[in-house]
Amino acid sequence: MIGANLKYCSLILIVCLGTACNITRLVPEDEKLLVKNKIEHSDKSNVDLSDESDYLRQRPNRKLFGFIRFHLWAYQSGAKGVSIGQDTGRIRKFLINIGEPPVVLDTSKARLSAEKLSDYYYSKGYLNNSVTYEVKTRPILKKRAKVTYHVELNDFHRIANVEYLATSKKMDELLMDYVSKSKLVPGQRLDFDNITAERNRLTQLMKDNGFYYFNNSYIDFKVDTTQTSGYAFIRVYIRNDRNLEVHKQQTINKVSVYVDQYGSTDTFQHDSLIIYESNYLINPEVLSRNIHFRPNEVYSSSAVQRTYADLLGIGLFRFVTIRFVPVGGDTSTLLNAEIVLQTNSRHDFIWEPQAITTEQGGGIAVARERNFGLGNNITLKNRNVFGNGESFNLNTGTALETQFKKDQNRFFTNFRQSVSMEFIIPNLVFIDEDKRFKDFTQKNTKFNASYLFDRNVNFTRHVFPFNYVYSFQYNRKSYSITPYRISYNRAAVEQSFIDGLSPEAKSYINQLLTDNLITGSILSMYWSTRYKNNRRYWNIRTNPFETSGNLFSLYYNVFTNQRQINRQILGVKYSQYYRADIDLTYHYIIDQNNALVYRYYAGFGLPYGNTRFLPFERRFFVGGGNSIRAWRPRTIGPGGFTDDQNQISIDKTGEIMLQANVEYRFDIVDERLYGAWFVDGGNIWNFREDPNLPDAEFKLDRFYQEIAINSGIGLRFDFTYLIFRVDWGVAMRDPTYPLGERWVILDFPSNQWITSNSALNIAVGYPF
Repeated sequence: MIGANLKYCSLILIVCLGTACNITRLVPEDEKLLVKNKIEHSDKSNVDLSDESDYLRQRPNRKLFGFIRFHLWAYQSGAKGVSIGQDTGRIRKFLINIGEPPVVLDTSKARLSAEKLSDYYYSKGYLNNSVTYEVKTRPILKKRAKVTYHVELNDFHRIANVEYLATSKKMDELLMDYVSKSKLVPGQRLDFDNITAERNRLTQLMKDNGFYYFNNSYIDFKVDTTQTSGYAFIRVYIRNDRNLEVHKQQTINKVSVYVDQYGSTDTFQHDSLIIYESNYLINPEVLSRNIHFRPNEVYSSSAVQRTYADLLGIGLFRFVTIRFVPVGGDTSTLLNAEIVLQTNSRHDFIWEPQAITTEQGGGIAVARERNFGLGNNITLKNRNVFGNGESFNLNTGTALETQFKKDQNRFFTNFRQSVSMEFIIPNLVFIDEDKRFKDFTQKNTKFNASYLFDRNVNFTRHVFPFNYVYSFQYNRKSYSITPYRISYNRAAVEQSFIDGLSPEAKSYINQLLTDNLITGSILSMYWSTRYKNNRRYWNIRTNPFETSGNLFSLYYNVFTNQRQINRQILGVKYSQYYRADIDLTYHYIIDQNNALVYRYYAGFGLPYGNTRFLPFERRFFVGGGNSIRAWRPRTIGPGGFTDDQNQISIDKTGEIMLQANVEYRFDIVDERLYGAWFVDGGNIWNFREDPNLPDAEFKLDRFYQEIAINSGIGLRFDFTYLIFRVDWGVAMRDPTYPLGERWVILDFPSNQWITSNSALNIAVGYPF
């Protein structure tokens, strides 16, 4: 078997070497294949110039994993490949379509690239830069060329002074009032990106203060570098309008709202809004609350954008159109506002077949169970239930957990059925009148009641949660606040499973899977830095505050003499704990075909007071298609604990979780098929030592030795509306083995190692 494995490895190596070496077959005799661009700086700089390669006008053929020119190889194989049988023509055409022709060196493009680079450095304040290029060929592989761009940046210029000039008195006042927010600061390095940002800031400032017709073409910048060496004096001019007249502020004359029927004549007034009646009956207070401008107010672009966001956030309208019509011609200072609302259907039926769904999404999902394996979701939506913009949603979901892994377990190890009802009100009930919340957008209050049936091979759970949730957005962050929730959880363990356990394990399982009551509050947040830089950005999701049981404990401590643990409410033990977690994802877009994505996750749940165990529903686990992909869910940990005798799978949960993932994502077939190579690592631990679970507690001096590690490859099929994902994870380090035997990757040559230490995951969406 060792010989067979070595044979396969040798074959893969030969293919890779052939791909790397035989890449100039289609390059004309007198031409050279461009294999590399290199930018060398003669002087160092602390300025971020990481996007300089974007200005190169000719790039080498794409590479996979940094060295395999797969697309060039595919094109060559299709154009000059050997016979492949009856389907030769079709296969060659396919290879040509997914491949790319060789990039032949064009010195005119190299010269243009040097000019573009020089312009780029100039825009970063290096006004005296110099860029030259050099073409090098290798002594042996003479048909390959590398272009090196030699860059001398020299010193950058600093801003000496910024002066603002406007012909309008009102504009002058605005410029002085908001000068502290300027993107151009004396002493700062001259950067033309900051000049663009300042132009955009000034344009937004004017449009937020009544200047409806204003745009950035009225703003001129004069940069003078002749007065003092190394310094730039900037003057900002705001020119008159197109008629050479001073800009005038516009005031809103009236606001008309059309619901479906534009041009209707039946109207009524509410809160200074003129509302045109239609067959779609909606409380005018709902419209008033989400329209943020009124007659006699100066025009504000930000108020218009907030109105767009809030009206669409109600969920009643398919399209929202807001237009402004001048009263008396373009030079008028009065504007009539017209808001046209096209409603969604009152009822929707949504069917979503699923395979392992991910939690990453684009924000916060409240009280939503995570599916594993094959699933089926059906949702019924009823909008504008009582005419106040409310929505009532009924959802049912069925899921089968699966992960294809050669072990003693069956493919489908878990069945889950859920039914949930959700009532959504498009404002913050009880607190919306508070002025402190006036700047919040997309405000909703949600009441959710659910039932979950979870059938495992070893246990059954019945969960009855109820949640009362506020959700809103503020300063580009999404928030979800659950002032109060209650969840009644019943669990029953299979007797045949219990009978096979040791007395210690029985005691542990009986405490872990017991009836309990979870009550308390949750705070969740989500935000992204993508709006700042769409090539390097963070997505951050965190639940920094989750508690349970404190009110019940306060009652017992104040009004009774009971101080023991496991106290009950209506015959059910209530859980008391604090829990928090954070999920960080960093995206580094290398180029249009390659990206690196890093993920870091940390969480802990501390039981105290009335309980010694974190409830099963709120414990952490690793493994599965979105976590450590070479293991099934709940089959690793806690820590270095292992129990081959009892084969306890349901107790592989913990109170502390650390996990890190990295994925290299690359393009295989443009906009259709993507590949990935990944490494996952992590584990779970408990806070306290437990004689029933040796080595399961978190210890600073050894936790790093208990990290499970796997690697693997994956494919992502892009069907426009969804990403279908297949990942194959292979275990490298297994903490369930004795300390000196945990690097299971060293057993690679052994018989059937791959099938025993790997898992195939099928999923929808990216893992993070």
